Amino acid sequence: MSPLLFAYRKLELNHRRIELQYRLMDLTRKLSDLQQYSANIADGSVSMSDMMNTPSSMFGRQMMYMQYAHNTALMSANQNMMMMQPMIAMQMQQMPNPQYQAMYQQWIFRNLYNQARERVGKQEAKLLNEQEKQIQAEKAKIETQLKMIEQEYDSVKQGEQEAIKLMKPEY
Repeated sequence: MSPLLFAYRKLELNHRRIELQYRLMDLTRKLSDLQQYSANIADGSVSMSDMMNTPSSMFGRQMMYMQYAHNTALMSANQNMMMMQPMIAMQMQQMPNPQYQAMYQQWIFRNLYNQARERVGKQEAKLLNEQEKQIQAEKAKIETQLKMIEQEYDSVKQGEQEAIKLMKPEY
């Protein structure tokens, strides 16, 4: 075989290796951003500090999550509050002070809201976990491909050296 064919194959392998390394770097960045976002929403609320530390690639998703979590929790809390109204009315008859009644209703509503917000957080955590698994699997696949390319590159390099020795004129 001609040394030029070996050189061409080395060039192809280098090109493919660079593409895979770039993809691996991109996946690593995505995974890091996903983990940072996950850490920001882990406690169920997003502070100003969390917003400032959110990677730019996840900022839009975090804003949508905050809005979705709030709206869903608010709607769920309102529905549950309406369903519990007869029971709450009976309990309030035992409280003569209207101030205590209002505080009691607010306490119930806040608890219902927090429970719904927690459910939404668990859903998001489940989605994030699935995405992380997919990224990890793709990274493992690319790392295996890179190892195979390295092995082939070494054998092509060795074959090129042998082809050069065979073509070298002997005097």
